[in-house]
Amino acid sequence: MKKLVPLLFLLCFSISFSQKDMPVGLHYVTVKNENAEKLIELETNYFSKLHKYAIDQGMKIAWDMWRVENDSDPQHTTFVYAHLMTSIEGPTVNWEGQNIFPQSELAMVGDQWWSLVEKMNFVMTTYKGGFAPISDKPVKYLQLSHMNVDPTRHYDYEKMELNDFMPSHKSNPYLKGWALHRIVSPHNEKENDYITANFFESMSDIYKSNNEVSYLSKQQKSSYQKILNVREMTKVEILSLVLSER
Repeated sequence: MKKLVPLLFLLCFSISFSQKDMPVGLHYVTVKNENAEKLIELETNYFSKLHKYAIDQGMKIAWDMWRVENDSDPQHTTFVYAHLMTSIEGPTVNWEGQNIFPQSELAMVGDQWWSLVEKMNFVMTTYKGGFAPISDKPVKYLQLSHMNVDPTRHYDYEKMELNDFMPSHKSNPYLKGWALHRIVSPHNEKENDYITANFFESMSDIYKSNNEVSYLSKQQKSSYQKILNVREMTKVEILSLVLSER
């Protein structure tokens, strides 16, 4: 049962944050390819129901399970669990799913889950702004772009993304949502500081969006050069939706 605690830790949070500063935890879990469907089965039959219970009780806002489609490791599959939380504080109740499943069954399932995991990592972020489909059913594809930003220019970077570039994202017919997240997990200056999230309905919409080439005015070129001077895009992940709870 002790092994199950880190999983259930993500289920229970007190309400205190505004939506703008909403905490979003990204839980990366890697399994061998042959175990991917087994993991999905456990999430479908057990853990998604625990997350739904937590949402209905007001202990979290939403939960999504995504599969990384452009993983460079051909032998493994990586999933990203997105936990949309109500507070960045720790859990305020000691709930372990006893209202849904017997403790013995939950302990057995937890052991099965851990036996599948090869590697995992947790990244805590806060939602700084955007027009992401938080309350609605999520779209089918998500592009996460990881940014390393000059540590002296974080304020400037956020303003540029939200004031200069978000309007153009809103006018993109292929984008169903966009969001800026600040990484608040402890990290050094060479590690990523921000993540932008682009929401799409299909993989073809991602291709079409990337194919668009627009004329840039002198002001637009200047704005783009300014943001290039303060941030470096270090990694892009393409995710497909597996499960979600609202």
